[in-house]
Amino acid sequence: MMDLGELVPIHLHPGRERRVLQGHRWVFSNEITEPLSEIEPGSWVRVYSSKGVALGSGYINPRSLIAVRLVCAPGEKPSRDHLRSQLQKAAAFRSEKLYPHSSCYRLAFGESDGLPGLIVDRYGDILVYQIGTLGMSRIEATIQELLVELFAPRALVYRHDTQVRTLEGLELKKGIALGELPEECWVDMDGIQQKLNPLGGQKTGFYLDQRDNRNALRRWAPGARVLDVFCYNGAWSLVAASAGAAQVTGVDDSSEAIAQAAANGLRNQLQDRCELQVAEAFQFLKAVRRGAYDLIILDPPAFAKTKANLPDARRGYTDLNRRAMLALEPGGILVSCSCSYHLSEELFRQVLLQAAQASGRRLRLLEARGQSADHPVLLSMPETHYLKCSILQVF
Repeated sequence: MMDLGELVPIHLHPGRERRVLQGHRWVFSNEITEPLSEIEPGSWVRVYSSKGVALGSGYINPRSLIAVRLVCAPGEKPSRDHLRSQLQKAAAFRSEKLYPHSSCYRLAFGESDGLPGLIVDRYGDILVYQIGTLGMSRIEATIQELLVELFAPRALVYRHDTQVRTLEGLELKKGIALGELPEECWVDMDGIQQKLNPLGGQKTGFYLDQRDNRNALRRWAPGARVLDVFCYNGAWSLVAASAGAAQVTGVDDSSEAIAQAAANGLRNQLQDRCELQVAEAFQFLKAVRRGAYDLIILDPPAFAKTKANLPDARRGYTDLNRRAMLALEPGGILVSCSCSYHLSEELFRQVLLQAAQASGRRLRLLEARGQSADHPVLLSMPETHYLKCSILQVF
């Protein structure tokens, strides 16, 4: 039984309910009338407008700028059954509508699935979950019970190592909550075997958010000379090779990542078509001759981890894209990505235009894409949209 205690009523200052009424799921500390110091961190609250209109219920952390994260709409009761229903609906949407022939996907994506502070990824019979907020961490035992009850995983792994937890006063840790991981974890991702590292890899072991974008690459890859910059485990490279690229070069500054990419290439019998090398991205591009490639993929880590980093990040993204444009044969394809939330869609377009101007090239936008469908964007919450992926033709 999940005991949430008595829900504390809180009220918003006049006019501050508008964003919540539109569907946003956060309430900020400066929007609340009650003294926050008197409310226990991690407890559950009912939120009302200044006129007493019920806005929903959720959990509170008075020490965070995002004080309340709403879980239930007005009239819904926060309970174990409610959480169970949200997980069931999220899983059914993925397995029935999005990826009916796959057992790998993001099963739950925080606020977009009505489960703020919780991420769950499914890799076959392995579940990896991540909790980023104090309120959700206080019901972690219930979350574990529900994941086991609903999905019966072989192994249940927790990856509580995201830096956002420090803002909530939570420790960073990771481990196995239930079961045992096999010595080697391999998953089938749209016909390509990928080695998974649930405890040691990036994110929860794999970049699921680029899945649909990697599949979109298939139409552009046949016969192309491909460069995959920041290739990590070779996921983009392998898709390009399997789609008929003439030759693929994958570059990453991590020898461990390149070793994993090589293992993935061997597993899929694509090693002869993929040349993988350890190199720093900017230095590699600087040395590339003009027109050396027909297709270049730029999927860098987030350059702007905070808003304060944005000016430097913009310069970095601009220079990266400028160098890539120069390395493309006229008429070639550039797949340029940014996972920096603070670099908006509009700013990203400006970066691409500045890079084109600096390189003396012109761009034609072929596809404007985002994160995969199992990372749905809540239209009322821009914060749920972070990944930008532009497929461009460069002249």
